[in-house]
Amino acid sequence: MAAEGLVRYEPDPNYWLSAEGLPYGYDCQAPDFEVGVDELELIAQAAGGVMRCDIVLHILVSGLAGRPALARIAERVARRTDGWVFVEFHTPPSAVLLEYLASAGRCVRVDDAVYLDAAAMTAWIAHPDFHVVK
Repeated sequence: MAAEGLVRYEPDPNYWLSAEGLPYGYDCQAPDFEVGVDELELIAQAAGGVMRCDIVLHILVSGLAGRPALARIAERVARRTDGWVFVEFHTPPSAVLLEYLASAGRCVRVDDAVYLDAAAMTAWIAHPDFHVVK
């Protein structure tokens, strides 16, 4: 959060604020709290190990302005933890986009979403069609 320029919200240190005052937070959960067992098995096969926890990043407003920062934070967390980022799309990803992401890093498709490792997430952030679905 600090690497993205966010500062802790003094009244509640579980939350962080951007320079624009947008509130961010995160929760650590058991990996199977929100993710199905089938998906966890796919990620374990691709990663060569099981997920130990699920870090849920969130921005507490519905506007689009803060979502790119959320994506950059997710990429940093994935890079530091050798983790994965769950990405939903506005429309199902094309074969060309999936190939682009997979050529940059590891990409596991689950229905109309993907799990990306840090390298693939970096490529997604740089892609012209980049977007974040909250």
